[in-house]
Amino acid sequence: MPPTLTLPASPRLSRLGRALAAAQAAKETLSFLLLVLPLALEAPLVLVSALPGLVLYALHLYLAAGRATRLLALAAWVLTLADELWAVLLYHDLGAPVPARRLHLSHCLGLGISLLALAELAWRWPRRRRPPGLPGPG
Repeated sequence: MPPTLTLPASPRLSRLGRALAAAQAAKETLSFLLLVLPLALEAPLVLVSALPGLVLYALHLYLAAGRATRLLALAAWVLTLADELWAVLLYHDLGAPVPARRLHLSHCLGLGISLLALAELAWRWPRRRRPPGLPGPG
């Protein structure tokens, strides 16, 4: 019987990566309940701008659970960064009503979390562990 070759498991997220995903999900929950819903009462089109965030919210919960690979996390954080940047540009008007200004600050916080998560992924990416028994470089 020939020996079987097993592929190493895909690297998973670190504790810091999972914590950043949980922080992003918590920020999104509070933003939606405290900021988006009051704005939606005045301008229902605000809810349309929140739709991409719902998909990202589900991804952040999945990342926080620790089951995602680094590649999925990278895709999720790049999309989150784009979504947060789009929202910052959308709500940049400082003359806007107070909930809109707070929503702007919330998205700026989301930008910061996204950048931290991407930096953490970049720092850990090359640090894959070699399975036991494999020779090192050189």
